Amino acid sequence: MPQVQFTQKGGKHAIALSYTANEINELANGGYFLEAFGRLDKMIDQTLFGLMHKRFAKADDLVSAVVDQDFSGWQAAQVLHRAGKLPKPLYEKIRTFKQVRNTVTHDIYGHYALALKQAGEIKDADDLKRKADQKAQSALQDGLQAFNEVMKELNAKT
Repeated sequence: MPQVQFTQKGGKHAIALSYTANEINELANGGYFLEAFGRLDKMIDQTLFGLMHKRFAKADDLVSAVVDQDFSGWQAAQVLHRAGKLPKPLYEKIRTFKQVRNTVTHDIYGHYALALKQAGEIKDADDLKRKADQKAQSALQDGLQAFNEVMKELNAKT
């Protein structure tokens, strides 16, 4: 269960949900891939927004305004990367995770779409489930690694 925190700053109210890597893994192990990808995606987005505040501290008011206006985590990653504030390998990991998340959440087949791309290699329904689960688990682990790397960037002294 996520940890919930309520805060108020400058007249704005916020609700912060904290998830752990174990909770993401538990969801995936239970076959709840849509929820696992959604939560991890939100975690990555929030750390990217934090990194924008850190890397563009002199423009904090601007960053706050931009983030409050439906600015996506993917857009934050692009801005950070283009400004030389997010290393290319980490940017690529985030891009790859976002692409897989889009497949899982927007394809009618959900996480099965990950395995269906190699439909000729699938023997039966059990094989499809096993391969799709493996691909989703692998993508989630890659996403967790990207999240941890963004957290290191966020917590690094600069």
